[in-house]
Amino acid sequence: MRRTSICIGILFFILTDYAWMQNTGYDIMERALKRSSIKTMQADLKLVLETRTGDTREREIAFFSKTDPSTDLTKMLMKFVYPKDVRGTGFLTIEHADRADDRFLYLPALRQIKKIASSGSGGNFMSSDFTYYDIGTPELEDWTYRLLGEETRNRRLSFMIEALPKSQQVLDETGYSKIIRWVDQTDLSMFHSEYYDKSGELKKKLDVEKFTLINGVPFATDMVMQDVIIEHTSRMTFEDLEIDIPISDDFFTPRYLQREQ
Repeated sequence: MRRTSICIGILFFILTDYAWMQNTGYDIMERALKRSSIKTMQADLKLVLETRTGDTREREIAFFSKTDPSTDLTKMLMKFVYPKDVRGTGFLTIEHADRADDRFLYLPALRQIKKIASSGSGGNFMSSDFTYYDIGTPELEDWTYRLLGEETRNRRLSFMIEALPKSQQVLDETGYSKIIRWVDQTDLSMFHSEYYDKSGELKKKLDVEKFTLINGVPFATDMVMQDVIIEHTSRMTFEDLEIDIPISDDFFTPRYLQREQ
């Protein structure tokens, strides 16, 4: 009986170790990023910027997105509606499978649409701590992944995954030499991330403070990005979410950026 128990114990550890090996960093990130079944989304987005001294600025944004189920590629439109000095400013992202994503910024004061080059992806989005690259879903194939281990953080048992830029181009475009993500082992939600600059120093931290369950999948609806160097934070909150409603493809064109809300 004792010998049988020992054999069962050894088998358990072998199977457990095998199961662990199947959870590679890439596999976990792929599952985490490809769970959503949302076809379209419309929401009111609030962006609150806060300095180290407590001064705040608030932005209100109309948000629209549409995902092609056949390609899993997304188009995203953000139109600023408040305050008056940024009203009408628009940002459009169109994902592509075979080339760099298209990003367009419309500045009403100049009546000009500016295409943001891939090399500018690391620039700050409308003076916030989010970069143009941060806005939207991370590009899975831009990075190589390593599972660092497990950690219980915020009472969540999570995988710790290190992402390194796959090429010099990704490093130059994003400005990130490394990203470490904490992924909940139960629902695969990414609830904490740390971003390192080109010199390898910790630059920013992202904390998702609220998830909303949509079609059985947690969607981040309240998140805070903190620049740990200048002690500046940006909170992004989604409100009045509507999903899978008709949204015309015309929304997601540079020409539509110029239309008034």
